[in-house]
Amino acid sequence: MQKSLPEFERLGALVVAITFVQPTRLKSYLDRRGWTMRFLADPERAAYRAFGLERAGWLQMLGPRALCVYMKLILRGKMPRLPQEDVHQLGGDFIFDPAGHLVYEYRSADPTDRPSQAELLDVLAGLSTIEP
Repeated sequence: MQKSLPEFERLGALVVAITFVQPTRLKSYLDRRGWTMRFLADPERAAYRAFGLERAGWLQMLGPRALCVYMKLILRGKMPRLPQEDVHQLGGDFIFDPAGHLVYEYRSADPTDRPSQAELLDVLAGLSTIEP
């Protein structure tokens, strides 16, 4: 998402990522990566519950699609590390119009399941009333 941030901003979007990571850990993570996106820490997961985001079971975590992603990372030399956070919490993507109405919602079915950035940009492009 960070790489496409200028495209989202060009369409007037305010991109906010919500994470359940503790704020102190989040800051060090963002500093290491050099990311400029807005992040909000929600360690109690109130937003996750409000948006109906579920937790993955082991079958979802180790399903074919997830295992394929992990294998590709290993083949690129990126060895998985032991998780330091809850790997079972699923995410989602939501777009609100300028009036605050939810116009797009996507709830992940497994850890690798996300809409493409092109799909999100298409939704934003269709909202001609988005203001910066």
